[in-house]
Amino acid sequence: MTRERIENPVTGERIEFRRGTDANDSPIRFDYYLEPGGFATGRIDHVHPRQEERFEVRSGRLGVRIAGDEWTATPGTRFSVLPETPHTVWNDGDDEVHAVIEIRPGSDIGAFFETVFALAREGKTNRWGIPGPLGLAVLVDEFHEDIYFDAVPFPIQRAFAGVVAPVGRLAGYRASDPRRSEPEP
Repeated sequence: MTRERIENPVTGERIEFRRGTDANDSPIRFDYYLEPGGFATGRIDHVHPRQEERFEVRSGRLGVRIAGDEWTATPGTRFSVLPETPHTVWNDGDDEVHAVIEIRPGSDIGAFFETVFALAREGKTNRWGIPGPLGLAVLVDEFHEDIYFDAVPFPIQRAFAGVVAPVGRLAGYRASDPRRSEPEP
């Protein structure tokens, strides 16, 4: 990882990496901040196929949806999301949320966050923080072992990425280099 702190101005997320940001089998641990009105990229459920995600809420009110069950986590709450479980989070209050998150194993999820946040900073995502079809196909193709959106069945996402990602790469899209996240002019 080349950055210790990354921000997503579209979703209101900020990540400050603690350790293990580039180790494939080691956990990745970071401080996660959400401004009021903020949400995880897409504000739709996502899935980590192989990873467990552990949360510890330090401040604020974190809205949580795990496998369709919605609730609010407050300071002191700890919970885990098991692999293959659809989930999302958002700020459910008027103050900034601070949580410590650990993802086991870390794999390449840090590179995914860096790339998506870079696209948002460059104005190359929609209002939900999701890139356009070519960029999204490259990300889905590259990070399918780490994360995918639950809104579209995974086999359909993989088929879409398998067909469209090569076109995206030919057009200059990259999955894990924020400096080349969009085609050069």
